[in-house]
Amino acid sequence: MATVVAHMRICDKTHTITATKRSDGDLEIKIASDCPKVAAYGENLGTLSLLDITDYEHSKINAAEMRKDISPTCISPIAIFNAAWLEMGMISQSLAQKVKENSIEFKSEEL
Repeated sequence: MATVVAHMRICDKTHTITATKRSDGDLEIKIASDCPKVAAYGENLGTLSLLDITDYEHSKINAAEMRKDISPTCISPIAIFNAAWLEMGMISQSLAQKVKENSIEFKSEEL
């Protein structure tokens, strides 16, 4: 089981994504979120295949009908990829523990 927490500070929401590899090789995804839209997205997402986590363009994670209520700037879908990759060994556990987090920084440009 691999868990990733996404902090959306702009909307003050937190999404905890847990990916668990099943015996058939697919991944069960659970999302606990204080955002009702992301929570519903997680409920609808369900199980992911290896192709869903490796074929970004055709992934169920990115499907328009899945993401329809989520802002394009929401980082929860990327957090799902990260949790899934971590669970599948595609991101090193030791590297993840070392770096702790990825982030997006907003810079103000001085004119």
